[in-house]
Amino acid sequence: MTSTGEYIHIRKALRDYLKEQGVTLSDLLNVMPEDRQGTMEALRERVHLSEVQSAALERSVRSRDLDLLLFVVQAFYLINPSGMYKGFTIEPLREDVVWGEKATFEGCKRILKALRITTQGLDV
Repeated sequence: MTSTGEYIHIRKALRDYLKEQGVTLSDLLNVMPEDRQGTMEALRERVHLSEVQSAALERSVRSRDLDLLLFVVQAFYLINPSGMYKGFTIEPLREDVVWGEKATFEGCKRILKALRITTQGLDV
């Protein structure tokens, strides 16, 4: 596994995690519910979102990308208070993604950009 110094980019951490679990990204996304409303509800439980921000996410981000965002927020940021993966600090940094017990809208935009998912339409 490669990283930059003591840091590991979220894409590399995700790739390594999935490889270690013996699943592909498609496998992961295929087992997630296909209910877009359910995904948005789960995101609202984990992310500080205004109605405008929630609507922008729902309108501008594809369902599978929302599912991936939900997984990454939960697995790498919320249940992982250290912000580390295998001894490396995850980029984007947890402190730039999470405020209190939830991720922030800006943090979600950082994650999406880091995962090379467009954030066009999310400037609210």
